[in-house]
Amino acid sequence: MLSSRAGAEVFWGLEKRMTPNKVEIIGMKCPKNYQLTDNVRTAIAKLKIQAEVSQVTDPIEIAKRGILSTPAVVVNGEVVSTGKLIDSEQIEKLLVRFPKLLIG
Repeated sequence: MLSSRAGAEVFWGLEKRMTPNKVEIIGMKCPKNYQLTDNVRTAIAKLKIQAEVSQVTDPIEIAKRGILSTPAVVVNGEVVSTGKLIDSEQIEKLLVRFPKLLIG
């Protein structure tokens, strides 16, 4: 059964996102932020997730989001980690909490 609704494709009750998944790394331009970005990309590749990875480094934008401790990881708008540099294995564990990511 295949149908379309509100920007998503539905196949037997599973939604496939039509918009790209978005993973944002929030923090200043520093070695920890760059390392976290590399770790996120490694985890995404290992899980074979289709996602856009970007960095948010503007202090005003970071403040607007209410993030007080950086670096932070945001997945599809949800903050999943703040204030620490986490390795790719820890990121994989965070990402599998988002089943819609894995359907893409």
